[in-house]
Amino acid sequence: MFHQSKRSDTMQEGKAIGLSFRACILPQIPLALSWLILDVNLRYTFQGTAVVGAWYLPAFLFTFGWILVLTGLVIFLPGRARSLARWLPTVVFGLLTLTHSAFMNVFRRFFSVAALTFSGVGDFVETDYIQFHPPILWAFGGAVVLTFLSGRLQKRFPLPRGKKPALLGLAAVVAGGCVIAGVHFLYFPKMDTVVWENTDKDAAAAAYQDYTNSTNALMVSGLYQYTVRDLWICLRPAGSLSQEEEQAIDGYIAEYEAGQAPNEYTGLLAGKNLILVQLEAIDTWMLSKDYMPNLWQVKQESLSFTNHYTPAYITAGTFNTEFIANSGLLPATGGIPTSVYTRDSYPYSLANLFAGAGYTCRSFHGSEGTVYDRENIHKNLGYESYHGGQSMAMEVYMMDRYLMNGFETMTEGDPFFSFLITYSGHGPYGEDSGIYQAHADDAQRLAGDTEGNYVYAVAGAMETDQFVGEFMAKLEQTGLAEDTVVVFYADHYNYYMMNDALNMQIKGVDNMNMLQHTDFFIWSRDLEAGQVDKVTSTLDVLPTLANLFGLDTTGAFLPGHDGLGDQGGYVFFNDGSWYDGEVYWSSGSGDGGDPEKTAQINRIMSLNNSLLAGDYYGRK
Repeated sequence: MFHQSKRSDTMQEGKAIGLSFRACILPQIPLALSWLILDVNLRYTFQGTAVVGAWYLPAFLFTFGWILVLTGLVIFLPGRARSLARWLPTVVFGLLTLTHSAFMNVFRRFFSVAALTFSGVGDFVETDYIQFHPPILWAFGGAVVLTFLSGRLQKRFPLPRGKKPALLGLAAVVAGGCVIAGVHFLYFPKMDTVVWENTDKDAAAAAYQDYTNSTNALMVSGLYQYTVRDLWICLRPAGSLSQEEEQAIDGYIAEYEAGQAPNEYTGLLAGKNLILVQLEAIDTWMLSKDYMPNLWQVKQESLSFTNHYTPAYITAGTFNTEFIANSGLLPATGGIPTSVYTRDSYPYSLANLFAGAGYTCRSFHGSEGTVYDRENIHKNLGYESYHGGQSMAMEVYMMDRYLMNGFETMTEGDPFFSFLITYSGHGPYGEDSGIYQAHADDAQRLAGDTEGNYVYAVAGAMETDQFVGEFMAKLEQTGLAEDTVVVFYADHYNYYMMNDALNMQIKGVDNMNMLQHTDFFIWSRDLEAGQVDKVTSTLDVLPTLANLFGLDTTGAFLPGHDGLGDQGGYVFFNDGSWYDGEVYWSSGSGDGGDPEKTAQINRIMSLNNSLLAGDYYGRK
């Protein structure tokens, strides 16, 4: 009875207060602070990773606008709906900050909804790789406490029933919406023409308009605007290609082709069979005479590109590289539905180029076709069939030695082009892994006294090397070696080591971009072994092979160049930084470098996104 009377008195007090500060504003202050902390702490923790810093004004204004909208909903909604409106943003966005932290730890970029659209990816949620930065955990905990405090204050000073609180809440929602719209249109107006300049303002505008880089996009937008815009962009249908965009792509292609000329390698390997091998997580330090004697020997007999890099543009590292190598294009780096991989036309993909020259084209990998939707994507890229572990009767799909089960299918056709992806270097690593157990003694002996993941990585490399040795020997035994070209390249540096400091120490570099130095070499009895010091990247694989095999790429949009020609000679990374063999320019520093090269890189990335989003080739 006493408690009921006390509650009644409190309710009466609330009614008397009306739209007072204590009832309407005071409970919302800790709530607003909880949401502000989640955003600011995330951007502050990872400042220095993007084109703008943690104190970028538009990001704060976006966040202010969304806080007005969310607190307005809390005031507007009645009863239990009000409690849900209070807790749901804290929980959802708090969990998102943890997700962003985990993604940054593994992939060096923030999470995007696009990462979830890769069917079967899975590897980014392995528990071995989930690590959170302490400030993110503290901020989440603080936000929960503040949200709880807000609820207690609202009970102490309840809102009265009636139209006035609803109107106040609605006014806050409208005001917040106006702030968000104002920042969207005033700070980031949609440009009618493409601008290639590289000022700080243009870089921020490009990050917001294109959403091609999740880290840049979140830092310029703030947590809440980024989340809503990222979700909207990923769920909406791909945009059409404007006449201006189509003309800009046409102009780039014309300029590109005007700079091309035949060289001594043009058509040298025409008509030869091709085996293209993408090496999973085989880093440069792993490809040694001790760890991988078979592959090391093949490299000695190959034409090797010593300054090769595999930039990661999306979180799906392996798929990132296989799409680039096969299409010659950058992947859908953000703001573009991943359905473009199965929907768009790719007439200049490797498989379509070789199929057009009369080759039988197939792809092979230990995992099934549902992973990354390879079965459908590879078909769309021009392969007549995809062969997974089951179709090759692999006893253990993770062990590369069993890829030999598919040798006969790989070499069917006259001529043939087979694309292989190895697996054994893939993480997560562990003592119970069958790959490690198969090579534990040799790996421990050769690796010496180092941390566990190093030894596990060496064991994975040994398993891949066993396959390479058996495969090359089989080519010799079957008489196919004389007429077969075998190309090897790595899909990414070995981030499964989970120790980038050690990786950088081993490779003698001091930043994450330069850590992406990997191997690329071509073995053929018709090529003289040697080294090419020109800087190349995954984008250069397709034009290099097209030139060697005499395939016609007239009309193709190619961001990369023939690694054996005079054009190109530089690599650019996800954040817009680039390296040309002498100069490394960081987009984070904003100084030095070559403004023309930087502008050209921005142009390529923007046109590439337009091409994918608008299905340029399909329209043609």
